[in-house]
Amino acid sequence: METSLEGWMGVFAALCLGLAVGSFGNVLIHRLPLDGLSVTRPARSFCPNCRTQLSWLDNLPVLAWLLLRGRCRYCKVAIPWRYPAVELLVGALFALFWWLEPPADGNGGIRLAVIWYLITTCVVISAIDLEHFIIPDAITLPGIAVGLALSFAFPWLHAEHLPFDPEAPRQTALLASVGGLLMGGGSLWLFGQLGNLMLRQKIEAAGVQDAMGLGDVKWMAFAGSLLGPLVVADAILVGCCLGAVAGILLKVIARIRAADAPPGIPFGPFLSVGILAELAQPGLAWDLMQLITSRAA
Repeated sequence: METSLEGWMGVFAALCLGLAVGSFGNVLIHRLPLDGLSVTRPARSFCPNCRTQLSWLDNLPVLAWLLLRGRCRYCKVAIPWRYPAVELLVGALFALFWWLEPPADGNGGIRLAVIWYLITTCVVISAIDLEHFIIPDAITLPGIAVGLALSFAFPWLHAEHLPFDPEAPRQTALLASVGGLLMGGGSLWLFGQLGNLMLRQKIEAAGVQDAMGLGDVKWMAFAGSLLGPLVVADAILVGCCLGAVAGILLKVIARIRAADAPPGIPFGPFLSVGILAELAQPGLAWDLMQLITSRAA
């Protein structure tokens, strides 16, 4: 990362763009799970409580929330902290990945834009899954199509992925994309089926249908179409480890409090963290496994 003024201006520009994209992400988080709403209907942002259309000033990322002291200008109902949190998180991640790998040319700019696309999707899906325990098809299914299209249009995105061949870049990049789709979605689907067989009684007692929701399967199929088979496998491994740790901690806390542990936890956020970790440090999962294995030996 350049420490020149130009380098820091790039980071600041990425932060500002991320704040704006995070503001749009809040629109998706609020509207997609609700019937009767869409990204374009209504066209203007509105207060979820009083339904008053908001001015551009009320939509300024983070700043509007601070100026309004976290309350709607019209009905004075508190604005959830999730709004500035999402904006700040997306902004910080945009700036971080610019800082990690500032684009040196047009290809670098396209690669960074794809990473930003995945970052935004990770944050939006995580927020929706945490609040509603769903991952909308409106995000994942078009995302799979976008992943395949980008892989064909910009095959060098998969230049480091197997089975990429520089002599046939588009065909093998598309093959890597399809392989990532199958690895991401297929591995989670198989994992879910095994869970259904092994934990059938607990699943029925908890009142849920499956050990693994199809939303998670489609999410990893989407991610795999852009990340390729090996990277998405690493991301899933990181997500599974984090999810297992979180599940154990929740059970321990429930036992201490003499309460019932939750029947399940949303898996989307853990998978999203796995994706972000692999984007920032490819091969992190295997590096950690080798470290643990060497220490254990």
